[in-house]
Amino acid sequence: MTLALQRLDNPLRPAYEGIAAVCWTIAAGLMFGIVMLTSLPRSALAIMGLISIVMATWRWRQALKRWDYKIDLIGKPFAYLRAMMLVRLMKARPDELWLGFGFNWSRVHAQRAVEMRKHAEEDVLPPMWFRKLRGAAKLLQPVGKAWIHAIGGKEEQVYVPLTSIQGNTLILGTTGSGKTRLFEVLVTQAILRNEVVIVIDPKGDKELRDIMQRACQLANRPNAFIEFRPAFPATSIRIDPLANWSNVTEVASRIATLMPSEGGGDSFVQMAWKAVHVVSEGLVYIDQRPTLMKLRRYIEGGAEKLMEEMLRTFFTRNVARWETLVSPIIQRAREGKLPTKMQGSAELLAYIHFYKNEIAESQREAAIDGLLAMVEHNRDHLGKILASLIPLLVQLTAGEIGKILSPDPTDLNDTRPIFNSSKVIEGNHVLYLGLDSLSNQTVGSAIGSILLSDLAAVAGARYNYESAPRTIQLLVDEANESANASLLSLLNKARGAGFVLTVATQTLPDFIARLGNEAKARQVLGNCNNLIALRTIDRQTQDFVCETFGTTRIQTVSRSLGLGSETESTGIDYRTTATQSLGEEEVDMFAPELLGMLQNLHYVAKLAGGRIVKGRLPKLTYGGA
Repeated sequence: MTLALQRLDNPLRPAYEGIAAVCWTIAAGLMFGIVMLTSLPRSALAIMGLISIVMATWRWRQALKRWDYKIDLIGKPFAYLRAMMLVRLMKARPDELWLGFGFNWSRVHAQRAVEMRKHAEEDVLPPMWFRKLRGAAKLLQPVGKAWIHAIGGKEEQVYVPLTSIQGNTLILGTTGSGKTRLFEVLVTQAILRNEVVIVIDPKGDKELRDIMQRACQLANRPNAFIEFRPAFPATSIRIDPLANWSNVTEVASRIATLMPSEGGGDSFVQMAWKAVHVVSEGLVYIDQRPTLMKLRRYIEGGAEKLMEEMLRTFFTRNVARWETLVSPIIQRAREGKLPTKMQGSAELLAYIHFYKNEIAESQREAAIDGLLAMVEHNRDHLGKILASLIPLLVQLTAGEIGKILSPDPTDLNDTRPIFNSSKVIEGNHVLYLGLDSLSNQTVGSAIGSILLSDLAAVAGARYNYESAPRTIQLLVDEANESANASLLSLLNKARGAGFVLTVATQTLPDFIARLGNEAKARQVLGNCNNLIALRTIDRQTQDFVCETFGTTRIQTVSRSLGLGSETESTGIDYRTTATQSLGEEEVDMFAPELLGMLQNLHYVAKLAGGRIVKGRLPKLTYGGA
């Protein structure tokens, strides 16, 4: 037991070596003072003085080393790193991702954290004279507990193999904890590696946008940067989220993923899917590309015009001299003599009558039959069925948003470039998507969701047809606001298409609120092999993070003191007992409470393979080499 106790070294204990160092220093002074001031034998005193100097030196080194360790508990100043230095760090290890400064967190650090929390910080710190000597008399960073990082001792450069981050990364952190700085480090390195970078930022953070633009300039890719910002349509690109599909059913599925499907709403979602599908199929039939604006026009305002154009196209392709055959029917329709209760132009009523009565069923088109059923449906009842679809389409097409999400390539007055997800990837671009959710959360969330759906479709196509797809870094800030089935699909399956996802949110309940229950939220988060946690004060999130880190066993020392007495014929017999024992206790590898104590820009990460890292991030500067 004695040997085991000797191995339990607590670096946070008082520096008893300092007392010994002072005593040996005084002894050395006395020895040499006696030699100088008395006639006593000098050789013996000199030897004793030299021994005292050696012992004092040894003890002072031990005490100063322990105080130096403790001085870091006060904290370090905010770190800055020149961008060119980051370039050099990347060149030194090109197959790895640089993640700041830190160390691998282990059982030893869990032990030290437990010991540290047993004491008041002031009781652990070095003497005030030493702190003043080192210029650390006051806390340098009052936000958070600096000792969490300081207990690791000497820092090293934190590198992570690029192959590890291909398993997707989850970032958790409260407002102001350092997510933007973390994005800065991740995005800058991805741009320097000449990768495609797409950032979805619901807030529209100007600083993050500027970071991406500066990184493109640093990488000599200034023309690669493009931005989509509904709040600033004059400088925004136009992007078509319905441009990429291999089967027309994908268009309807993309819209349906934006609609709620809880409780009894599933049947309404299916009806909305069908409405979007038949309109999309009709547009394709007449050689027009489906856009959000066209879908809204024919679903909200009625599909009669589209139906008329489809029938005209069908007759032209399949019926000789159809104009002559239909002409008398049109005249009857104008006179109100057709047996129909439908409302519409005479031409439409005549076309429908001719199609239903003169065209054999074997020759009819499924696309026409589907839209015809919608057109003939009672308008009032149809409006109730599509009550949740129409507002969604309005959100995605209102005002300037309609022009930048449903671009018209024939409009020569609009010179803003037109992109889609596939074009962004093929052009090796760096795309910033600032959704302006602060001013309009509903619209921003809808835009983010439909763009994620478009990216999922592109990922599927690239997986099927690209033998060696390029790397696409997709970073989604406040991912809970855009979370949908497409995001889960990207996390699940997009790795083979070259997609590397990084999703960030503040708390686990944010995902639960968005997706409806904790099981779905954990399904999304469970698809991330890497977890980076900055400061978070939500207990449920803290428990989730620390559950991911696992547990460990630490050593504990227990002491007891007893005092008793026994009266005998000879008098009173007093007895005292003192015991000390060493045991083990299972604790969290990283205690949940510590997550709420992290300083700004400090993080703890669980990386692929089980490695746990405690690190801190710098702010990049572009002032020179």
